[in-house]
Amino acid sequence: MEKNLILTYDLGTTGNKCAIFNDKGQEVMSVVVPYDTIFPKPGWSEQDPHDFWQSVVTGTRQLIEKGLNPKQVAVIGLSGHMNGCIPLDGNGDVLYNNIIHSDSRTEEQCEYIRQRIDDESYYKITGNRLDPHYTLPKVLWLKQHHPDIYNKTRFFINTKDYISCRLTGNMGITDYSDASLTCMLDLHKGEWAYDMLKSLDVDTNKLPELRSSYETAGYLSKEAAEILGLVEGIPVTVGGGDGACATRGSGVKKVGDAYNNFGSSAWIAALNHAPVIDKTARIFNFFDLNGKDMVVCGTVQTAAAAYNWAVDILGKGLEEAEGEKSSGKGIYDKMESMARSSSIGANGMFFLPYLMGERTPLWDPNTRGAFIGFTLFHSRNDMIRSVYEGIAYALRTVLDVYRENQLNFEEMILIGGGAKSRLWTEMLCHIYNMPVKVHPTPGVATSLGAAIAAGVGVGIFKDFAHAVDQQFERNYSPDPAQHAEYEKFYQVFKSIYPNIKPVYDKIAEL
Repeated sequence: MEKNLILTYDLGTTGNKCAIFNDKGQEVMSVVVPYDTIFPKPGWSEQDPHDFWQSVVTGTRQLIEKGLNPKQVAVIGLSGHMNGCIPLDGNGDVLYNNIIHSDSRTEEQCEYIRQRIDDESYYKITGNRLDPHYTLPKVLWLKQHHPDIYNKTRFFINTKDYISCRLTGNMGITDYSDASLTCMLDLHKGEWAYDMLKSLDVDTNKLPELRSSYETAGYLSKEAAEILGLVEGIPVTVGGGDGACATRGSGVKKVGDAYNNFGSSAWIAALNHAPVIDKTARIFNFFDLNGKDMVVCGTVQTAAAAYNWAVDILGKGLEEAEGEKSSGKGIYDKMESMARSSSIGANGMFFLPYLMGERTPLWDPNTRGAFIGFTLFHSRNDMIRSVYEGIAYALRTVLDVYRENQLNFEEMILIGGGAKSRLWTEMLCHIYNMPVKVHPTPGVATSLGAAIAAGVGVGIFKDFAHAVDQQFERNYSPDPAQHAEYEKFYQVFKSIYPNIKPVYDKIAEL
């Protein structure tokens, strides 16, 4: 029997997507196993790594129940959420919960770093801003508050690396993409930032071995195979961070390609030969799955999350409107229809989608959402339209940062829940002034990226550029007249934040 299937585990923030791909990169079947996040204190976010492993066990057994033949599995690929911190002892036992990416307990440790390394130098070395959400300050927090755990730790690893350890018995291995967002990696040298870490008194012997995502971390152990119901000896590739996997799974094939992930938050990411060191540190960088190229990324804090807020507030009563229930038309379709009934520019109304502060390009936690410019003559349709446009304009500010750094893209691939909206995809196409292509299965991108890395690792795919012949669901081309009209309003949108920032700062002090 031919071994031609790729088994992937994509460990996201809310659950583990366990999926099977064939040798053409098509998803054959999948299941999602949820797990919990723990919030011990305000601003703290943790997950129990044992839950990760249990999700792998449960998910694998469910795939077998759905018809997976374990003898056909050629390789196992891994993806996981980034910026975490799992301390393991010499036996591979977990010493503390995973302090995950959304945790913000480490302001004090960030200040400790800042006293020894200035922000500019830190950014130039790591390609990332100094921020509580990264791994380095979490390691320092454990060292300060739990010195016994720090001293017992053999390796500090991330989410997917723990699963790799449980699958193979080999611990202390990570890939370049995950290592990038620990902010302990020198992106220019492709090695741990030894001098910087020495100045912070971080024991670099506790950091895992660096490998490319497609390399083999080990082989499925007899013990793990028996627990999972799989065949002993299946190669397990190192895998990559979810951001790097999503990049390749989106359809990005070569340097210069870019994609826009449009989910609760949204980001634009592009493949580049080297990190982009922006003069004001507005964008960040991490390694590609190939361990050579760089993914350059800028993030909008609230995209679909801001839209869903608007649905809750502005969409009240729409589903009960006459004829809507009987027609089966959903609330989202109704919202989009109402937005279309307004004109470009929402009749002079603007929406700032900064409902949880903003990252790229502002990096301002104090900024807030706002409707600007409305009058007695504005309708709910105008308000809804302004929400669509405000989120699109926020993404355009990210694209502008790339252009300022001489990164100009021929087209944009769109993935994520926002890609389902035809109005948004049309809008982004005209506002970006470039062709936009919509991924047919946006929810598959991250798992597919893990499958591509695994497939390249065992020779199922020739290389990353030729792994999957991606077909796109919809294609849009920009209209010069609509771009010019949007551009008028975009320039006004850009001017709003600088003018009201002093007000936001005063609000934050209240």
